[in-house]
Amino acid sequence: MSRIGRVWKVVKEVLWGLFMYDLYTETMKNRMRYNDAVNLLVFSEQLGIPLMNSYVSMRLLPYFVGELEGWKRREMREREALEDAPDLH
Repeated sequence: MSRIGRVWKVVKEVLWGLFMYDLYTETMKNRMRYNDAVNLLVFSEQLGIPLMNSYVSMRLLPYFVGELEGWKRREMREREALEDAPDLH
């Protein structure tokens, strides 16, 4: 790669970080929240929350079974009350 190519790559990365990084991180946080909400609906019976969605849950179960362990770990960990405070405006 030529020197100009490397400089152009660095400039692109700096501009992306400057203008797009915050948007990217917020989008990923929202994606995780929506995924957690869907997982809660699908796996609610395993947590002891009775919802009337067993047919839908059974249809969606094969698609979410790979994410089950990570989701359970994220949902069951202890959180501080002020953990999300910087996000509250």
